Amino acid sequence: MTANESTPLKASEGKRMVSHHETSSLTARGNQNRSAVSPGDAEDDESRSTSEETQGQNRRNMLILVMVAGATAATLGYDVGIMAAAIQPLEQQLDLSGVQKEVAMGSLNFVAAFGGILGGNIADGYGRKRTISVCCWLFIVGTFLMAFSINYASLLVGRIITGLGVGVAFVTAPCYITEVAPADERGRLNAVFDISINGGILWGYIVGFFVQVIWPDNWRLMLGCGVTLPIIVLGFLSRLPESPRWLMMKNKKSQTKAVLLRLGSSEMETEKIMQDMEDELESTKEEAEHGEEIVRFGKGQRFAIQLGFWQQITGTEAVLYYSADYLKRAGMASPLLRLGGNIMIGVCKLIPECIATGYIDSAGRRPLLFGSALALFLSTLGLSFAFWIHASAGVVVFLLCAIMASFSAGLGPFTFLSASENLDMSERAMGLTYCTAANRITSGIVAMTAVSFTDVIDDSGLFGLYAFAGLCSLIFYWRVPETAGQTLEEITLARKSDRSSSDSNRSGDVNFGTELVPAARQGLMA
Repeated sequence: MTANESTPLKASEGKRMVSHHETSSLTARGNQNRSAVSPGDAEDDESRSTSEETQGQNRRNMLILVMVAGATAATLGYDVGIMAAAIQPLEQQLDLSGVQKEVAMGSLNFVAAFGGILGGNIADGYGRKRTISVCCWLFIVGTFLMAFSINYASLLVGRIITGLGVGVAFVTAPCYITEVAPADERGRLNAVFDISINGGILWGYIVGFFVQVIWPDNWRLMLGCGVTLPIIVLGFLSRLPESPRWLMMKNKKSQTKAVLLRLGSSEMETEKIMQDMEDELESTKEEAEHGEEIVRFGKGQRFAIQLGFWQQITGTEAVLYYSADYLKRAGMASPLLRLGGNIMIGVCKLIPECIATGYIDSAGRRPLLFGSALALFLSTLGLSFAFWIHASAGVVVFLLCAIMASFSAGLGPFTFLSASENLDMSERAMGLTYCTAANRITSGIVAMTAVSFTDVIDDSGLFGLYAFAGLCSLIFYWRVPETAGQTLEEITLARKSDRSSSDSNRSGDVNFGTELVPAARQGLMA
């Protein structure tokens, strides 16, 4: 309703009021009519219009952010999926030995650990947005080198460059999303990153299947299709702002304020957020001056390392890379059927994650992480038993799908989210670097030892070993801190308040989960 429309209505209301109170004077009635035409009506209309424009801009920013995060993550996933599809024809045409096959698959993850270190330093020094651009160019160059490989050495060079891009992306993209997203959307937007990794894995499986149908064993085409996604990211990245928290770390307050307003915060909210960020930086500076190793290697960073390690030690990387081998040994002779089995595994990895994302901010981080770890342990133990009794290929496919579904219900999408939330602003980029390094090194160890371990202890023994690791992980996930629904500054304040009031609890990394947010812990235990 406009100001012009509201005037006669309110005036008529004034007249009815006067006629009801006959003792009112003509002057009083005139004053009532004039006061009924409130300047606030026009201001309210203008405010509503501005609010609608702001909401529209917010939606556009979030959509672009989702697309950039999704395409970056899908690039990582595509490499996993397409290598699983391409490795058998590639192994035959380049005449790879078993060890060369393991190194070609697993080396990317080791290099990604080093890429993560580069990513953290570049992200802190030059900004989150520029670092994502670096990651895209590494993907493009590495993909071209792999697609045009003429021997094992050239393939390995392409894997190394791509691995650097993977490491950079694993650190920078979650960090950027965490720092840009609103508190009530942070869980879902971070989950988009891992959902898109799984979507990329599934897309790699699908591309591999159709290439095998149309151009059998054309692994060069399979790998070459990977350049599409990083090009898309570069196209959309220019439309996004730099992280406001990185800008504040660089003391660029005017730019910080402009970005926060652009991302939809009101003037009052912006001032509060900026003050909270300043307080956090000042607190971290004071602690560092008093000799506390908060920035260099704090408790949050040690916790992030543990998250990265436990996510991968349970053997899911072996399932992703070598599922076709497991299906072949289970009796599935057709290459197309094995690639079809890969697609089923990819679907079962993607769908649970999409479902879990809808509950991350309501159910909380800890219940989903622990429940996922428990289900993963049980399904891995079941697969070990299935190989021991020489179960059919159908049973093996079902249990491989169950492993991926269990992983994706919590451990997959929320590991890096939990790590990023439990790191202070000044240690977040390097903390995620440590998390990525631990995650990729562990993943690389799994990928580079799975074939050799299978030769020694067979498939049943291998997955029995992974099941034991999953059992041990339950102790850690039971004590993960709950951070749902809190801003990053509130999480930091709660952690520092708890740390200052109970210094005696600072020993032992596992206790970190029970120290961080006591109010959340009490709520879960109630």
